[in-house]
Amino acid sequence: MLLLTPVWASVRAQDDAARIAEPTAWSDHEVGAGVRLRQRAFARLFAGPQFVSVLEIQRAPATRFDLVAPGERRWTSSMGQQAGALAAINGGFFAIESTGLSIGLLRLDGQPVVPAKEGQGSVGLTRAGELQLATRAAGDWPEMHDALGAGPMLLVDGVVQDHGARQRAIRHPRTAVGVLADGSVLWVVVDGRAKEAVGMSFEETAAVLAALGCRDGLNLDGGGSSTLWLAGRGVCNHPCDDKRFDAAGERRVANALLLFAPAVVVADDRDAERRGDGWQSRDGVSSSTMAGARAVFRAELPFAGRYRVRVLGPSAAPVRVELYGGAARECVLPAEFGEATFPAGLPAFVTVAATTGGVAVDAVRFEQIVGR
Repeated sequence: MLLLTPVWASVRAQDDAARIAEPTAWSDHEVGAGVRLRQRAFARLFAGPQFVSVLEIQRAPATRFDLVAPGERRWTSSMGQQAGALAAINGGFFAIESTGLSIGLLRLDGQPVVPAKEGQGSVGLTRAGELQLATRAAGDWPEMHDALGAGPMLLVDGVVQDHGARQRAIRHPRTAVGVLADGSVLWVVVDGRAKEAVGMSFEETAAVLAALGCRDGLNLDGGGSSTLWLAGRGVCNHPCDDKRFDAAGERRVANALLLFAPAVVVADDRDAERRGDGWQSRDGVSSSTMAGARAVFRAELPFAGRYRVRVLGPSAAPVRVELYGGAARECVLPAEFGEATFPAGLPAFVTVAATTGGVAVDAVRFEQIVGR
């Protein structure tokens, strides 16, 4: 029987990896240009139920990472919001029982603040805001504009790192960063310390990163610190400091990683207000053959400013598209409707109306225009 144990463990690990990698089982939302939020509740993964949030970030000219360490403990959400970031996750370790300041490597705006410990897994940011992972020798990381020590490394060149038998039995909420071969970055937050989510060990977190295609992976601070925040959505996981499985249990931390990228909001037809007769839904598309039918899409945009508006749908016949307060225009879907400026604090509205040929519409997509 003992001879069979490794075999069964290997089969179980392969099954877990296959379930993690199954794309259709995850919720999937486009939240930025080249940025997607994927989440999934597992009834059982590794040791029990799990809830995993993944922010997938593709390399793009308008995308950059940053690091903030204000010298006092703050919520990850407030650090992201104050900086005007699209997203934020909690960063490295800090002296929670004393100063509250960062422990291990910290380099800010090109200046060393705290030296690295020997062999410390760290994340470095170039002046252009590109992200790298590495194991550092004691001291500084002068090639990086910003750097943050945490660790340990979970995944190196696709190989799950072994941190010993004791660590394989310790499960907590986890925050991790993974890098794929094409340079894409994953922010992974694993909930824990709840009946809905038991948390993961280092090795299990590494297995998640590997199953999602990462080449390298780094553990960040976890436990009650683990937090993923998105502009316009708020805290997206279930931080555990309030001992409830909700979004309100955020812990104040010493530092955070930030993501800056053009925001994207997609208003789906399921949430649109459909006016007129003849509406039906099929395969994720709302359609009506009746003249005068119209669907009103409402979106909460995370930032004021200028957005490109695109209406998605399979209509072959012209439809009339109107921004709230703007002039109507006829087009064939899908089509770029144009650009519009939206104020802060007010929802954006787009009305898609049928002409004589009816209308079929899937969604309305808003993409923030930056750099103008």
